[in-house]
Amino acid sequence: MVKKIVGVAVIGFMVCVQAMTAQAQDSASDSIERLLEMNRNIEGEFRQVTYDEKGKQLQASEGIFLLAKPNQFVWDSVTPFSQRIISDGNYITVWDVDLEQATKKPLSGAIGNSPAALLGRPAAEVLPHYTVAILGQEKFRLQPKEDQELFQALTLSFRDEVISAMSIVDALGQTTVIEFKNVETHDGVAKENFVLDLPANVDVIVEGQ
Repeated sequence: MVKKIVGVAVIGFMVCVQAMTAQAQDSASDSIERLLEMNRNIEGEFRQVTYDEKGKQLQASEGIFLLAKPNQFVWDSVTPFSQRIISDGNYITVWDVDLEQATKKPLSGAIGNSPAALLGRPAAEVLPHYTVAILGQEKFRLQPKEDQELFQALTLSFRDEVISAMSIVDALGQTTVIEFKNVETHDGVAKENFVLDLPANVDVIVEGQ
């Protein structure tokens, strides 16, 4: 997911239309902020598929994940290739198991206002960077207010207030769809879950120092 690695601008012609648009934006932001905060301490399984701009599947992976505030997460891709992505709240490490290589970088520089930040950082800190639109019940589209290279749009879907899917359109027009299943909440887990003990034979590249 980290490896390869959010609403529509509405122009009002009348003051009343502009006011209604602002009110809808505030409502959408309030709704998604509440849902995101409810999904910061969760764990479960995922399936991730990336398509090119013509809809052709480029790659697919499956695995398990664990999120815990503040800014801690584990993203374990099991198939087709083993990859572990772990954040301890300060640094994020991407370990390609088969290649015996790992990259470590400061968390702030690694995710910035990226999709990963939405599920890691407090929603109130992240959402001001996006225009939010409601697409349906428990479904939202986010678009960056500032130009950036990570992605063009992000869609978040929830089911019964639990995150169920994320769709990301990147700067190249490729779309990554992540489906979450068997998602459960927790009250917090030991920090040891976010400590990556790399084998001695792994070549580690440290960035941002």
